[in-house]
Amino acid sequence: MRGYSGNSVNTQQLQRSTPRIDGQSQTIRITIVFLIFTCLSSFSYPQSPKHELRAVWISAASGDWPKSTDASVQKRSLIEIFDVLKKNNFNTVFFQVRPRGNVLYRSVIEPWASQLTGMLGKDPGYDPLAFAVEEAHKRGLELHAWFNVAKVWGTDILPQHQQHLTRAHRDWVKVYENEWWVDMGIPAAREYTENLVKELISSYDIDGIHFDYVRYPSEKFDDWGSFKKWSDGMERAEWRRNNITEFVRNCYNDIQKEKPWIKVGSAPLGIYQSINGGQSSFNGYSGVFQDSRRWLRERIHDYVAPQVYWSIGEQKNPNDPDFFVLSNDWVQENYQRHIYIGIGAYRENIQSEIKEQVQMTRIEGAQGQAFFRYENLSSIMDQLGEVYKNRALVPGMPWKDSIPPIAPKEITVSVLYGISSIKWNRSAAAIDKETPYWYVVYRSSAKNIDTRRAENILAVLPATQLSYRDEASGGKEYFYTVTAIDRAGNESGKTGRTLSEVQTLFSRYARPEKQFLLMQNVPNPANGRTYVSFELTQRMFVTLSIRFNSAQQETIILKQTKDAGTHIVAIDTKKFPSGPIEYRLKAGETIVTKMMEKK
Repeated sequence: MRGYSGNSVNTQQLQRSTPRIDGQSQTIRITIVFLIFTCLSSFSYPQSPKHELRAVWISAASGDWPKSTDASVQKRSLIEIFDVLKKNNFNTVFFQVRPRGNVLYRSVIEPWASQLTGMLGKDPGYDPLAFAVEEAHKRGLELHAWFNVAKVWGTDILPQHQQHLTRAHRDWVKVYENEWWVDMGIPAAREYTENLVKELISSYDIDGIHFDYVRYPSEKFDDWGSFKKWSDGMERAEWRRNNITEFVRNCYNDIQKEKPWIKVGSAPLGIYQSINGGQSSFNGYSGVFQDSRRWLRERIHDYVAPQVYWSIGEQKNPNDPDFFVLSNDWVQENYQRHIYIGIGAYRENIQSEIKEQVQMTRIEGAQGQAFFRYENLSSIMDQLGEVYKNRALVPGMPWKDSIPPIAPKEITVSVLYGISSIKWNRSAAAIDKETPYWYVVYRSSAKNIDTRRAENILAVLPATQLSYRDEASGGKEYFYTVTAIDRAGNESGKTGRTLSEVQTLFSRYARPEKQFLLMQNVPNPANGRTYVSFELTQRMFVTLSIRFNSAQQETIILKQTKDAGTHIVAIDTKKFPSGPIEYRLKAGETIVTKMMEKK
């Protein structure tokens, strides 16, 4: 998913899968990863990753948008939202298009959403989804159509519009806790919803479809009638799970036939099944019959964005599980698909640790984050300034397409009054006959522009745009290059290698200028076992040693060649006297020392 640049131009001359492991190994891994996080929490990250999905849910049902029934105001406010997201280096929006059995696009099946005009079924005079897609793409943002599946009305009072599902097909829906839900055990109800998905994907140039409420409301849902009629002897819980999975499978297969580039994902409950640190009967698998891991395993999903809306750390209340444990559980069960951790920005206790949650998802190996929801996030956007300092590209999906596009040709730069104008020619079609979907402009003070580094990304532009004005260049000497990206995230490069091949050569994170970092030991003060971690930017021979007492007696802890990456070494301090202990790491000709305290 990484790539190299095309030609560079000087202004002065004119951007895994891990198998399930046993409980003891899982505990050890969680401990180690948590130690890494503890060590790094006192340091700023050297660079943010070049490839990372950064998404936000924009809710029509909850009031993110629209806030007015005036079409012109709606357009202006949506542009403002997209501008804020672009400015803060987001790259994806989950834009709600079906809130509650009504829609924010032109449909012959379901009525216009009342959020647009104040009246269910009233035409707003324009197409909000078409407008949103166009404006998002102008700003380098992917747009995934957020589609609520089974929850189709929010009160127990039936809507007045006769086209609404609750009236047009009254026998398909049931009230559960004052809300209307589709009985997903009825084949005709599933087919109706699948046809609605077909209509959506065939009519709009969306980048993804994002399912929500793709589940039952509870095990107490009254579906005995459909169970007796259509279960065919299957156990009830498994029958329910199979109903949801069949819907997902049919939708995925239909999308693959018509527009295989569209990404299919969902927002499952944050707890798949109860585990230590995440115990709840209200879980996806047995609580609401949502077997999202099966969707990944069957390859009928490209990603999930689980709703891990809890704080970091062990909680006394089992209904308040540990963000770290749950995120790790999702990442470990990825089945070579993407995991974007959903973060609950609407909760005050999570807002105070939102930066730490982002950092933790990176350490665990997730491909990105999604925030629920925009209105809550917008008030604390500045907290993401450090972790979202640089732009990031949406991670590639090589299972959808692994052939990179052709790099643009004849990049030229002209400078006038300190403003650099970069132009390039349109890329030719690649061997799979695809043309670029995005162009990425890179800028660097170095002639050999390192397109692996996120800080060199200047802009992400739709493929219809063949120029860019760098108004912030300030007359400085910069070099520029432009690469092409297709809809699956493959990036062009002079070497001809695909991004997936290049990725194996480099760490997920850009490396610091120093050859290595030595972290503070954890715990400190130490009384027994403590852990020292260090990070290497390249394969090196290292020596880790400790010195203690006035005689400066030295004990060698580690002496061997280590690969680039983060390494953790356990040290048993029981045999050492109380007081200060110096530990030092020698890598190459450089030595770094730190102090720990022995109780």
